[in-house]
Amino acid sequence: MKSLLCLFLFPAWMALAAEGDGFVPLFNGRDLTGWVNANCAPETWSVREGQIHCTGQPTGALRTERQYENFILEAEWRHLESGGNSGIFIWGTPIAAPGVPFLRGIEVQVLDHGYAEQYEKQTGKKSDWFTVHGDVFPIHGATMKPFGAHNGMRSFPSEERSKRSPEWNHYRIVCSNGVIRLSVNGKEVSGGEDCNYRKGYLALESEGAPVEFRNVRIKELPSS
Repeated sequence: MKSLLCLFLFPAWMALAAEGDGFVPLFNGRDLTGWVNANCAPETWSVREGQIHCTGQPTGALRTERQYENFILEAEWRHLESGGNSGIFIWGTPIAAPGVPFLRGIEVQVLDHGYAEQYEKQTGKKSDWFTVHGDVFPIHGATMKPFGAHNGMRSFPSEERSKRSPEWNHYRIVCSNGVIRLSVNGKEVSGGEDCNYRKGYLALESEGAPVEFRNVRIKELPSS
């Protein structure tokens, strides 16, 4: 009975770390050790029920303490409100770009379906410059050559695969030698190459609405 109880209490992040597949957790399930609040309020980021919780206010980022170059990053996310907006930053700067609350780097969009629906309701047309999720794009001075359908340097996902709030979604982000590839819930859909930057911090974004992350883990790949 005791061993069975331990099985149910075994944290998910520890199970991932024990797989022996080269991945290590970036989030320990208890606190924000290993992360830096780049430019948000002290209460913006917290840990609730083993998940990284973000209030969405103010706009800013929670970044890793160290930089990464080549790696596979996996994370699960969910919005707690319809229309929520967030992102995962790749190869980001340690602080926000001048004059804005965002890190300079490559953003992997984390957007709920309701956001696009609100846009269509307000404008009477479907957006031609963003999708509901899975966009990959450089911001505030970074650059990238996008794969597939795109607008400027913004790569659009080849198909819509994300689940609505409050369901969980899984991202797998493969980054190697300036190439970034995003898989959403098990299938590659977007990305780009010739990225500048191609080494930097990883970050989670606060942008207006509550969002949660869990099972954040990384497998580093050989440096170029």
